[in-house]
Formats: sequence, C-alpha cells, structure tokens
Amino acid sequence: MTSVDGARRGGPARGHAHLVPLWRGLVVYRVVALVAAIVNLVRFGDGWARPTLGVLVVAAMVVWTAMSSLRYLHRGDARTAVVDLVVTSLATASTLLVETPARLAEGGPVITTVWSAGPVLALALALGWRGGLVGGVVTVGVLFAVRRAVDADLVFDTQLLLVAGLAVGLAADTMRRSGERLREATAREAATAERERLSRDIHDGVLQVLALVRRRGAELDGDAPAVELARLAGEQEAALRRLITSAPVPGPDGTVDLSSRLAGALPPRASLAVPAEPVLLPAAVVDELAAVLREGAANAAAHAGPDAGLWVLVEDAADEVTVSLRDDGVGIPAGRLDEAAAEGHLGVAGSMRGRVADLGGTITLHTGAGQGTEWEITVPRRGS
Repeated sequence: MTSVDGARRGGPARGHAHLVPLWRGLVVYRVVALVAAIVNLVRFGDGWARPTLGVLVVAAMVVWTAMSSLRYLHRGDARTAVVDLVVTSLATASTLLVETPARLAEGGPVITTVWSAGPVLALALALGWRGGLVGGVVTVGVLFAVRRAVDADLVFDTQLLLVAGLAVGLAADTMRRSGERLREATAREAATAERERLSRDIHDGVLQVLALVRRRGAELDGDAPAVELARLAGEQEAALRRLITSAPVPGPDGTVDLSSRLAGALPPRASLAVPAEPVLLPAAVVDELAAVLREGAANAAAHAGPDAGLWVLVEDAADEVTVSLRDDGVGIPAGRLDEAAAEGHLGVAGSMRGRVADLGGTITLHTGAGQGTEWEITVPRRGS
C-alpha cells in the first residue's frame, strides 16, 4: 500500500498529483453535503430538543469543511483524513445531545446527514481500499450508536458507505500504480536519452583518441613502450565502450542494479557471477563499489602475473551485499601494502579501503606469496 503522507518540504504529497481530480471531487461533494446539512437544520431545527446547540454544531461543520477542503486540495494526506473522521464522528454523535432519543428511535434525521461520508472517501483516496473500508466501518458504527436500532435507513447507509469506500479506494490504488509506472517510464526515457547524448560525445572525443593511439602504437613493432601503450589504450577503449552501452538506468527511487554496473566496469577477462535477481542499491553506492572493483582489477592486471585469472562473485543478503574479487596470481607478500602506502602509493589504502569505509562497509584481504589474492567487500543495505 502506497502512503500519500505529506512531502517533507511542504510540497504536494507523494502520489497526490495524479489524484488531484478525485480530491477536487471530494471537496465538491463535501460542500454539497454541507448544504444538505444546512437545509436539514432549516427544515427540522425547530423540532430539535436543543436547536441552539444544533446551530453551533452545523457552524462548526462549516468551519471544518473549509479547513479540511483547503488541506485536501493542497496535500491530500492521510493524517487530515483521520482527523476528519474523528471530527465527523463527534459531529454525528452530537445528534444525541441535539435531538431526543424518542425522535431518533422514530427515524429522526442525524444532524450530519450525508456529510458524514466525507472522511470515508478521503481515507479511500489517501490509503486505498483498506482506508475506505476502515472509514466506512467506523462511520457505520457511529451511526448505529446514534440510532440504536438496525432499521432500513441504517442498512442503506451501511451499503452505501462500504461500497463507496471500496470503489473509490480501488480507483485510487489503480491511479496511484499507473502514476508510479508513468514516472518510472519517464525516468528511464530521460536517463536513456542522457546516456545516448553522452555516448555520442564520448565517441566523438575520447574513444576516437584511444582508437588512434591503439592503431598507431601497434604499427611501431620495434618500440616496446609504444606497443604496451597501444595495448592499454585498446583495453581502455573496450572498457569504455562496454560502460556506455551497458550502464544500467537508475530507477525512480534512485537505485541501480549492481550486477549490470559491474558487467560494464570490469575488464573482459574477468569472470562475473551474480544472483539471478537484480541487486538494487543506491546509485552512489553502486558507483563507489564499481570504482573499488576497477582498482582491484587494475592491481591484479599489474601485479598478479600475465596468466592470472580474475573472478568476481556478488552475494545478496537481506541486510548486506558482499562482493568478492579473486585472482590466482602471485599474491601479495606480507607487509607489501604498508610499504606501498609509506611510499605514497595509495591505490589500496585510499581508493579501495577509503571508499568502502565511507560506505560504512568492511573490506578484507586474503593473500600470501604464491597464494593469489582475494578481496571481500561487504556493504550494508541501509538507505537502499
């Protein structure tokens, strides 16, 4: 059930915009029902046991209708609907003070008349069919307490309130889901268009330069540094092409599939094993994890040995996500990372450990001379 409580900064409540026509219809109904209550006062007020109290109750209904209508049009939140239910129930119950029990037993009108159905419809719009059902049951209970008899009028009111609450609630749920799907489609379309624009810019600039370096360097067979530079340029060109063609599009909630992101960030030689379902995390977390894995893969390419394999495993748990990066290379001798940090090489200390620490996660190294290297990175799911 999607809640439509008010937005944090005073704007329209989430899910309220596409229900604005229904909220406006509720306000129109509430005003028309208030007119019916005023007509009821004019017709039957002289026969009430306490007509002055009845006038005060109707005046309070006028004030509350104005206040709640403005709130519904501005925010359409469930909190106002709940307060509306309480106020309307009290106004309906005040009939016991305005009218005599004898006349109520004879079928005398309730002071609120059809105005009492307003919060039922408001709860249905704010909370869906469950809200409409709860509002209808509460309102029927108050009407029964006032009439103190199950007559034809109460049966008719019960049917009307429950059917209206369920029908309007189902309609609101359907419109809310349609609005969510429309927002998701719009976000995907905008992200896809932006990615295509960036792809064109990158293709016209960076990729062409990398391709030129790769071709020219490969032509210099006798120049080993140039050949190595050409090879690196070719790898970066391929990696960049994969990145711009396979980068996942963030959803409307800002989450990204980690598996898809890593597929475009890792080198071609890496073997990636991921869960069958998408691993959704905030886009910023996914970007940081991809950067950590790229740094680890770069270290493996530089130090593990030319024939070393590279494997990446993604594990998705209820409260955390674990990514393991392993190679079967020469391993890291004891104390080598501390020496590298002392020499100013901060790839592991800064780029890998620092990024994971900023995410509130942990990173563990398993290695030894001739034993290969395995990084195990775990980040919490909070905020995802």
